[in-house]
Amino acid sequence: MSVEQGYIIEKYNLDINVRQPVFIPSMTREGLADLFHVLGYEKGAEIGVERGVFGEVLCQSIPFATIYGIDPWRAYKGYREHVTQSKLDGFFDQTVERMAKYNYKIVRSFSMDAVKLFDDGSLDFVYIDGNHDFQNVANDIVEWSKKVRDGGIVSGHDFKRMRGSYICHVKDVVQAYTYAHGIRPWFVATGDKSPSWFWVKNG
Repeated sequence: MSVEQGYIIEKYNLDINVRQPVFIPSMTREGLADLFHVLGYEKGAEIGVERGVFGEVLCQSIPFATIYGIDPWRAYKGYREHVTQSKLDGFFDQTVERMAKYNYKIVRSFSMDAVKLFDDGSLDFVYIDGNHDFQNVANDIVEWSKKVRDGGIVSGHDFKRMRGSYICHVKDVVQAYTYAHGIRPWFVATGDKSPSWFWVKNG
């Protein structure tokens, strides 16, 4: 067990000998940002930024960190077709204004292009909140996990399943990935309406 895993288990008084994932009802994603701070993380990436709301939380929680915000801010077929390019351009402008006072590096690029800009093992954490369909979530987890060092955290938003006009396959993909790779323990912070998932990378 890593030091980071031990800290999480002790802090939240968790029993990890249960069917995975381990749920943490008292933890929000703001609490996850605080965890990054306590663990001394200094470099991370947020995949899917929209208006920079959670990016600002990360910057405020870890003021000494350099955080990269990855988002194309581009309308395309298969991603929330009701969102127009003009609306996404507005989100981008809001993000630039909101994040100007922080050490937050905006990368306006599709996730699978941006991931090539980072060396393997070069990040302390990633927080994945981009396109929520199965293929894109799988791509993000597979490729961005490589960029996180051992002892860092792979995490993301919206651990749930939705179909219809708004698709969310996050729960399906995370469960499949953790099972296939024998990852345990892994955690779901259920203190928010939309839970966040995460695990400590260990080899």
